[in-house]
Amino acid sequence: MPLCLASASPRRRALLNQIKVPFTVLVVDLDETRLPDEPPNQMVVRLASSKATTAKNWFVEHGKPVPAILGADTCVVIDKEILGKPASRREAVCMLHKLSGQTHQVYTGIALLSGTAIQTQTVMSEVTFTRLTSAQIENYSDGTEPFDKAGAYAIQGVGATFVSHISGSYSNIMGLPLHETYALLTAAGWSGS
Repeated sequence: MPLCLASASPRRRALLNQIKVPFTVLVVDLDETRLPDEPPNQMVVRLASSKATTAKNWFVEHGKPVPAILGADTCVVIDKEILGKPASRREAVCMLHKLSGQTHQVYTGIALLSGTAIQTQTVMSEVTFTRLTSAQIENYSDGTEPFDKAGAYAIQGVGATFVSHISGSYSNIMGLPLHETYALLTAAGWSGS
């Protein structure tokens, strides 16, 4: 059965390519607003499931066969505050000041919709930043890397120089926990052929 990735993230595409999973991409438009008092682990699973379901509806509405669909959502949490993607340079600078010298959590929810069944999982990793100078934060925020990334940094880029320690899945911090994703695919009987 073919696999469809319901995500615009180039990092998720790269990670699936890394483990040689063939897939197509369908970018879905979704309101990613957090519900009142919604815990981050529940939010990411809800959004991942919504992405998969929205993609399934697109295939049905267009009269196309529905493939297995993978949805994912990632957020960064520090002191119970969810940091999404910065909307501006100023917001990126503010986020990086919050993360500086602190340990934060990265949650990713994954959802695999296959037939009528949807399997979900949440993965959490902890990331510790070294103490950053204002100059480091300002210089980093002058580039493009902080944008389109939860928490305003890319661990697979220059942002890796800020990280003194991680606990948990590295690929989760990039946006798709590979071990858990592959396990979901395998459990669903997906063979990639």
